[in-house]
Amino acid sequence: MMDGHGYESDEQTVSSIDKCYQSLTWKPFQTSNWSSLYNALSQQIPAVGYQVITDKGFNFSTVDDAYVCQKKNHFQVTVHIRVLGNPKYVKTQLGLNPVDNFYLRVFGVKVEAMNQAITIEQSQSDRSKRPFNPVTVTLPPDQVTKVTLGRLHFSETTANNMRKKGKPNPDQRYFMLVVGLYAVSKEESYLVVAHVSERIIVRASNPGQFENDNDVLWQKGHVPETVVSHGRVGINTDSPDEALVVCGNVKVMGTVMHPSDSRAKRNIQEVDSMEQLRRIAQMRLVEYDYRPEFASVMGIDSLHETGIIAQEVRNVLPHAVKQTGNVTCQNGETIENLLMVDKDQIFMENVGAVKQLCKLTNNLEMRIEELELWNQKLAKLKRISSLKQTTSERSPSRFSKISQVPLQKKAPAIKPKKVSGRKEELLQVPTKQQQCSKRIFQTTVIALISVMALCALTISTLYILYVQEEAIEREPPPTQNNFTDIASSLIPSVYTTMTAIKNSMSTTTPHSSAEGQEISFCDILPCDQEYCCSIQQSKMRDMSYEKWLYSEPRNLSKVETNGKWHNKPGFSSDWIDTSISSMQIMENQQVISRHFCRKSLQCGSGIYFYAIPVNKYTPINLRITLEINTTEPLIIYQCRMTLGNICNRGTYNRKKREASPESTQGLQHQWILPVARLFDSEYHFRVATPDLANCSTDQHFAGILYTDYFLYFYRECN
Repeated sequence: MMDGHGYESDEQTVSSIDKCYQSLTWKPFQTSNWSSLYNALSQQIPAVGYQVITDKGFNFSTVDDAYVCQKKNHFQVTVHIRVLGNPKYVKTQLGLNPVDNFYLRVFGVKVEAMNQAITIEQSQSDRSKRPFNPVTVTLPPDQVTKVTLGRLHFSETTANNMRKKGKPNPDQRYFMLVVGLYAVSKEESYLVVAHVSERIIVRASNPGQFENDNDVLWQKGHVPETVVSHGRVGINTDSPDEALVVCGNVKVMGTVMHPSDSRAKRNIQEVDSMEQLRRIAQMRLVEYDYRPEFASVMGIDSLHETGIIAQEVRNVLPHAVKQTGNVTCQNGETIENLLMVDKDQIFMENVGAVKQLCKLTNNLEMRIEELELWNQKLAKLKRISSLKQTTSERSPSRFSKISQVPLQKKAPAIKPKKVSGRKEELLQVPTKQQQCSKRIFQTTVIALISVMALCALTISTLYILYVQEEAIEREPPPTQNNFTDIASSLIPSVYTTMTAIKNSMSTTTPHSSAEGQEISFCDILPCDQEYCCSIQQSKMRDMSYEKWLYSEPRNLSKVETNGKWHNKPGFSSDWIDTSISSMQIMENQQVISRHFCRKSLQCGSGIYFYAIPVNKYTPINLRITLEINTTEPLIIYQCRMTLGNICNRGTYNRKKREASPESTQGLQHQWILPVARLFDSEYHFRVATPDLANCSTDQHFAGILYTDYFLYFYRECN
């Protein structure tokens, strides 16, 4: 608001952009003389928000490196004042005095003598000039008060304005403009806040020697129809900090070109596209609205936009964020060190991320094709195996039928009639010859049939083996879809129990598995009480942990099918490694390494068995968290958890066991295990590539599609 005392401003309406893009910069003036304001409860109110804007009348001279004001031309000043609270008192040397009113005062000072004031004049309606008198203002609480002071003039000019040999005078003198807010109490004035401008040259007129100052900024270029400016250019701003600063929208009908010639570059290194993908994944894309007071200053028309937050980008990609200095909003609020984002850097990060995604997609397509070929091959092998089984069942049955044909019974001997002499001998000769011939015939028939059956069986077997070998040589690899059903018919079961582990522990010396290592919390907890189970070792019930123990060494490059070995698929060099990088107990940061492998168990080729002793001083109510880290974003399944003997059944029944997920995905995986409450327990974890394997995947893919880890914890009690 403005109290009317005959002071008038320009009748022209100044746009919001012109109001906020002042030609002069301002800073606080004589802060040591500022007086604090207090409310009716004698409580100090926050500092007054104060902004001074010079709307018109000043032009920057590049030659003089200062703003120039013509004495005969008037200038205009706009002041924004914001008071938080209702000021009632002003602090003086004598204490708190009641405030009668507030007023604004404008005056000039000399740079070389700050105590010398320069009178500011104001043009009247009759074109006469009078000294500018302070303007009384009313400050409503918690509001922004705007006061415009127009038609102002300096009463005198600066000294040494004349040029010397076309160059600025080295003895040039300067003025500065001061705008202050004062509080009046008992006819005494107290400075509340004041701002002073940068240095100003005030000239009496516009002589010819200054007429070409503006022409120096723009010159004709060497190329026809071009204009060159040696310096920084600002559009909708008079303080450009770059070669070109545009506050507002820019329409580009052509393209924006960037130098990219290798001859102009050095230290060329290829970036890691995986890191770029991870950085892009960490950037948050948001929708937001610009604050109106900020948008009006920056020339932003559309308040609602979609983008990123500079502070968040700085944490991920620091070199893409730059500070551009302080920005004063329309309401007087100042944003210090405004952050701006280089979106070209974000674009190049996106290029690397898309490149990595294409690589992963191509890898998945190749793996899918390889698995489909494997599926076709195993499907054919399954048909051949079924045919062989059917043939082997039919061939022995035929042979058995032939072998079971009963021989013809001997004809009952016919008692010859009693004949005499020569006739009896003649009758017995034909009978013996007939019996011999029949036996020879029967034996010959049986032998021929046996030979024919054996030949048929041999021919069918050779044919099946030939077809099988030919199919194996011609057909390549399968998918996981039918792999489990097929492999189960081709490979014998590999399941057995953990009894072998328990028996091996009962026969070996303590800590033999880990070379003296055990899970111990003595570094963080007192070890003065043993927590051994009350049950005796001889009375412990057998645990039927089903464990994947292979009866013979496995070769991951081959799969056995009916005595034949087939080469595994030639996976590409970027096949994801499913082995873990580290495993530890989080509570005591103890690493579980391959030192816990037993010689009698398998530790390699995609399957690892760890027998881990737990110190007898470990409390049964202690929470134990297992952390598994991987170098690639993998998925870990908890395929099996078998609980052994409970050390304290009453305590275990009363407390609920912490819920653990069935699977985790990422680079870091945590599992809460009820190890401390039990004498022994067993856990089966499967580390696999997402969507390529799970707990039901055939075990012969261990080391190819997944890696198995079997952990057996037992309390070490002598």
